[in-house]
Amino acid sequence: MKSVFSLVFLVGFLTVFGQERTTRDQYIKQYQNLAIREMHRAGVPASITMAQGILESSDGNSRLARLANNHFGIKCKSTWTGKTIQADDDAPDECFRAYETADDSYKDHSDFLRNNWRYHELFDLDITNYRGWAKGLRKAGYATNQSYHTIIINLIEKHELYKLDIMSPEPLMSKPVVLQNEVPIVYAEKDETLETIATENELSNRQIYKYNDLPEGAEISEGDIVYLKPKRRRGSEKYHTVKPNENMYQISQQYGIKLKHLYRRNRLEMGEEPLEGTQLYMRGKRSKQDTVPTKPTEQVVAEKTFVNPHSQPIEKAPPIEKEDIVLPPYHVVEKGDNIYRIAEKYHVFEEDILKWNKINALQLTLGQKIYLTEETAQKALGNKTVKPIIKEVEETKSSQPTYHIVTKGETVYRITQKYGITAEQLTEWNKLVGNQINIGQKLRVSE
Repeated sequence: MKSVFSLVFLVGFLTVFGQERTTRDQYIKQYQNLAIREMHRAGVPASITMAQGILESSDGNSRLARLANNHFGIKCKSTWTGKTIQADDDAPDECFRAYETADDSYKDHSDFLRNNWRYHELFDLDITNYRGWAKGLRKAGYATNQSYHTIIINLIEKHELYKLDIMSPEPLMSKPVVLQNEVPIVYAEKDETLETIATENELSNRQIYKYNDLPEGAEISEGDIVYLKPKRRRGSEKYHTVKPNENMYQISQQYGIKLKHLYRRNRLEMGEEPLEGTQLYMRGKRSKQDTVPTKPTEQVVAEKTFVNPHSQPIEKAPPIEKEDIVLPPYHVVEKGDNIYRIAEKYHVFEEDILKWNKINALQLTLGQKIYLTEETAQKALGNKTVKPIIKEVEETKSSQPTYHIVTKGETVYRITQKYGITAEQLTEWNKLVGNQINIGQKLRVSE
């Protein structure tokens, strides 16, 4: 059964809005190396990945990014078997993917594009052709906003993200910081110590030892989780079943819960170790009658189980394996058909189907022939003319409206995502108090 994180929990609300907001420059600096690495692994231009991350996560400040490490707004779909989170989008309480780390989100974003026929042609483009990629993402339906490619291109050019597309993965040697139970962590690299990590992150030695429940002078190994801020009183999950050769300290690090609170929640004395198979409480507190079976006093040192995902070698992105579909000359509309279903069936974009057949999405009728190539449509329809269906959006900032009228169900996050601006800009331009907006309110949405 999927684990569902609720956005309505008060704790989650306070966690998100109690944290300092990340600026755009900070977001780019923190994640650009990961985007470069994904470019070499999967073939998605780093500039595109960064621009989408900026826009979809509101510079890492969106609820999805903060609570679920979802930086690209990817919804669950039927194939997703991981953790989920509910959020309002096109409809209330839609299902979005939740990730353990931001790294997982970036990797899944690349794989999502590679595994979907709609984006396959993009991988034939030159890696530096960010304009072609941006246009292709819009045409493929990554977002419903018809100005999506314009927003992405403007972000890339404004912040010179195109420079990332010619960079090698070597710059990734700067260690990425990710979140574990909403607390920033890094993975220790070879020959690193807690002291060197403390210095690199502007912490004192006393802080780094305290945050990680370790005595002064303790050693760490490659791949160990190192917390850069205090762990929490609760774990990221409700329960944990003890695995072979696993100890309380490792569990504490894995779930981001302070070691003393892990002991208290399970009514154990410091130093005691539960037996394999024991279910531990990460949240709540076990009853006095529910005693935990523990190991004998002589403890066996547990083997290290942490693996640093950033230590893995990078290989060049393999070519896309495209599915060959033999197209009939046309499709006959059946009951239940719509443009999206037809597009998915034959791997032809909705935009092309509408343009070639000179119709709009509401003009489907039972028995109607829908031509699936431009050539067959031209032969059948000749020079039939109709009003333009799709209006191309100019790739200039001037194409973005100056003002936006708030409609029912809209939020600050949705509006900032639509226009490619930050919450800080929207607040400053309109002198907003918090995130309060009202239906019918006129908001300035561009410089």
